[in-house]
Amino acid sequence: MNELINNFSQKELSGRDARLWKEWKELDTLCARRKAAAANPRRPSLSYIIRRKNVMGLPTEYEIWYRVKSIVGVEGSTIPRRPIFGYLHKMSIVLPNNYPSADGNPIFTFRTDVWHPNIRYSGSFKGHVCLTIKEMGVLASLKDLVLRVEQYLKYQLYHAQNTYPYPEDQNVAEWVREEGEPNGWVRFGQDMPDDDTTHIAADSGNAAPVADAASTAVNKATNKKIMARNI
Repeated sequence: MNELINNFSQKELSGRDARLWKEWKELDTLCARRKAAAANPRRPSLSYIIRRKNVMGLPTEYEIWYRVKSIVGVEGSTIPRRPIFGYLHKMSIVLPNNYPSADGNPIFTFRTDVWHPNIRYSGSFKGHVCLTIKEMGVLASLKDLVLRVEQYLKYQLYHAQNTYPYPEDQNVAEWVREEGEPNGWVRFGQDMPDDDTTHIAADSGNAAPVADAASTAVNKATNKKIMARNI
């Protein structure tokens, strides 16, 4: 566990600060378990970086790193367009000042490309993740929401039909319905590359911020290998 968490006592915290501490502890425990279970502890399937803290020193913004196989785009413009896979995905979580409340839901935004009907692929809201938090309630924990997004990335969970709660990205949803599902492309395993092209050290909660250029380089290197892989 991150030693900084032990600097706080839940009994000494109240209201929003108590919730922020609880969320931090749960997320840290989850990532620590993933690190312990990883074949390479420096490449866990899930890790986090704290990007911002409040005056009490409690996290109000995270960056989550997923190391899983997921679709990050499609090839060309000729139908059917085959999927392009990526293996490192970065997502920010911003907890607004009125979190947790019905009007203070956490904001989930991917900083790397993800091709999923419930994640905006392009435009001014690029990367926005639709989690239907209102239906889940304000008691939904960050840990559970982070795991839900992991299900999105693995295409274990998605909504591509033009019905409520409606896809976040209609273009991706159309691809899923008309190309991805008919060709079986949205059903894929979690075979990961054997080399270190997706490796950037990010120990749970302790890693220093990584420049966006590093992420871009990783994704470019990975995508070059994707074209030769069997889908």
